[in-house]
Amino acid sequence: MSAAKSEAQATSGDSPAPVVICGAGIIGCSVAYYLAKRGVRSILLERVSIASAASGKAGGFLALDWCSGALNSLARESFRLHEELASELGADVIDYRRLDTLSVVFGNSSQSHSGASDLPDWVTGRVTECGLLGSQSSTAQVHPGKLTAALARKAAELVGSEVRIATVTGLQWSSEPDPATGQFRVSHVLVSGGQPPIACSAVVLAMGPWTDAGLAWLSQPTGQVRGHRAHSLVVQPAEPVSPHALFTQMDAGRASPEFYPRPDGTVYVCGLGDDPPLPDSSDLVKPDEKRSDRLWRLAAACSDRLGRGRLLARQACYLPLAERGLPLIGRAPGKHNAFVAAGHSCWGILNGPATGRMLADLILDGRCGFIDHRPFAF
Repeated sequence: MSAAKSEAQATSGDSPAPVVICGAGIIGCSVAYYLAKRGVRSILLERVSIASAASGKAGGFLALDWCSGALNSLARESFRLHEELASELGADVIDYRRLDTLSVVFGNSSQSHSGASDLPDWVTGRVTECGLLGSQSSTAQVHPGKLTAALARKAAELVGSEVRIATVTGLQWSSEPDPATGQFRVSHVLVSGGQPPIACSAVVLAMGPWTDAGLAWLSQPTGQVRGHRAHSLVVQPAEPVSPHALFTQMDAGRASPEFYPRPDGTVYVCGLGDDPPLPDSSDLVKPDEKRSDRLWRLAAACSDRLGRGRLLARQACYLPLAERGLPLIGRAPGKHNAFVAAGHSCWGILNGPATGRMLADLILDGRCGFIDHRPFAF
């Protein structure tokens, strides 16, 4: 019997214990959404706010076939689910659209200009190479923060799921092992501030780069997930720009900024990552001033419409990287009703929906019904 079903049956009263999800980013809110579609209520615990970390500061670029190996099947399903979500939640609500994606190499004034016919007119820097990386059949975009919030709202609408602002401090375990599996189960999630423990039928750790600290609660080795800081800007261009995502090489190949025009008229620019220590929480994450300044200069070198535009945001987030390369998705070893979903790197927004659907399947059915989940187990 699945973790959530067996625990729900063991809970007295008319309201079975919810699934408690630690982390209200794209992964946690996707889990809540797909549980809600199957009639299961959840409580999302978030230290700061919905999408306060990478899910609120990512670019939202989506690609059908850019992932390889085991990630390929997850990405293809998730790309399909993004279009399904646009229909269910409203494409205009989450800023979803298909778009063309270009590879653009910039050079100095002494180098020849090529590929001019392929370039959007808003790209005014000196270009030496330009090629098509993806078409509207294979690349798309979504606003990560708007999508994450919409998933949480829909879960609340469907079954009364809720988001609570709280800092998770640990897990409380049953005093006796589960009779069917012989494994101990999580009975409550512990939170700070004198709040009472929260009863749960299952728990999911989806805390991005902060998940690593939570692995100790599951008696798992830490050091499996770390954070990599990515910088980004949001620019209001001086004039409108066409919907072309750009993956570039600039500054003689020493920088590879990416440019994503958004449906709201702004342009998201990202790049120039680094690896300072992970702060204690997302509200303490700050960009490096020199890297932000350089990213702004690169944006101006790409397009005079950006250079003459208005800088709306300088920001940074920590991408959660799994040391093994593949994200950790599945039941914690030896734990009856504890699950983890973390380490999605720069593809967290793309693979969030399929990860949420996979976790809902694993929690409720004990197996994933649409792809082989075993490569992601740990």
